[in-house]
Amino acid sequence: MAEIKYQQLASHLKDLGQPAAGGPGVYLIHGEDLLVAGVFDEILRWFLPEPQGSLNYEPFDGTSADIGDVLAAVNTFSLMPGTKVVALKDARIFHTKEAASGLLDQARKAHTDGDMAKAARCFLRALGQLGLAIEDVGGPGGRDRLPAGFDPGGDAGWIDALLAHCAANNLVVPAAADTAGMLERAIAKGFPRENHLLITTDAVDRRRSLYKALGESGMIIDCSVPSGDRKADRDVQDAVLSEHVKSFLGPRRKSMNAPAFQALCGMTGFNLGTFSHNLEMLADYVGSRADITAEDVQAVLTRSKKDPIYEFTNAVTDRDRDRAFFFLNSLLEGGMHALQVLSAIANQVRKLLVAKGFTESPSGAAWHRGCSYPQFQKSVMSAVVQHDRELLSLLETWESDLAEAPVEGPKKKKAKAKAATDLVLAKNPGNAFPVYQLIKKSDGFSREELLRAIELLSETDSQLKSSALDARLILERLIWQICEK
Repeated sequence: MAEIKYQQLASHLKDLGQPAAGGPGVYLIHGEDLLVAGVFDEILRWFLPEPQGSLNYEPFDGTSADIGDVLAAVNTFSLMPGTKVVALKDARIFHTKEAASGLLDQARKAHTDGDMAKAARCFLRALGQLGLAIEDVGGPGGRDRLPAGFDPGGDAGWIDALLAHCAANNLVVPAAADTAGMLERAIAKGFPRENHLLITTDAVDRRRSLYKALGESGMIIDCSVPSGDRKADRDVQDAVLSEHVKSFLGPRRKSMNAPAFQALCGMTGFNLGTFSHNLEMLADYVGSRADITAEDVQAVLTRSKKDPIYEFTNAVTDRDRDRAFFFLNSLLEGGMHALQVLSAIANQVRKLLVAKGFTESPSGAAWHRGCSYPQFQKSVMSAVVQHDRELLSLLETWESDLAEAPVEGPKKKKAKAKAATDLVLAKNPGNAFPVYQLIKKSDGFSREELLRAIELLSETDSQLKSSALDARLILERLIWQICEK
């Protein structure tokens, strides 16, 4: 299968030689928007050095174009001699009903980021995949028609905002069609030698036969970047951002030192569009000066990074009040509902209480403060697994005792049901490090403090649901009390 990463594009184009020599009849470029756009522009300029205004370049908007029109264009010879390029940008060829939830998540995120155009595109695509009209969602019970399991969030006002935006701009739900099948058949048949189809999309499904057909007959360029929060993922993200800084500032004869880069990443997070915009602002701000410093970043930018919830809960369980307040403000400013924040704290306190139960039990005799991770893996983890089994067995016995007996007729022997609970320490016994970290954090609290925290959580829940006080102040009071040493 012909597939390369975006970093290999220059080598690929060099191997092709001259545009007149041909090249793949179809390109699929997918992944991070800004990287996709850069790769697309480079390939387009390689085929057509001056594409804008050229009769040999025909772009289509993938959110609204009919695939039949696109295929007709790529199979038609240009009026002018030479290479012809047809582009299907922001295509929907891999979107299915199963992808509707992901599209709705993208729509919500884009709305939160203030990008109404992108939010509306994703929202309408999702409706198209679900076979719904705008009126279906806007009417009574319309939210119930969204995919099962999709959580619109604590505040579904973003859906109403998008419905209003679509109505004001006369946007419609794209018609559903066998886009993938038509394209796959056309690729198998082939295109005229000097005609090329460039397709861009945000996501792909490698299991689909269309993806395999594109790789066999054309070239797939992967511009995706890991979106996780593992160290390996963050290292890749930092490398992409660092390379973008060099490519953007280099031609402008400017540079950014390490503290400034870290400050910019802390302000923006991994959002290439926002990151690029902020770089441009910084370059304009320093004027003729060549160096961009951390002081420049602090002076020009406002923080737009969306912090993950675990950063907040880690600060609370570390009893780091200042960091907890910082991340609380970030989460609330990012649109998270106060009850969602409270639920996150409650989950962590419950886990700490279970961990404390383990360390104070005979099963936890091997644990001690300052226990190293290798020692934990060797001597403690097996005891944790056994402790979980005993807890589950006890819960199953309780549930069996509480089960109602039949009102009439002979008693039937029932199979012993497995207890359903999240109060186990090692959900994945093969990954010991999160368990180690949790037990270490539990050492920072006494049992009495954790039980008191449960009471405070209950009181805070009632206050958030019934009090007229500001939710932020209520949560800050809770954090102050939990973190107090």
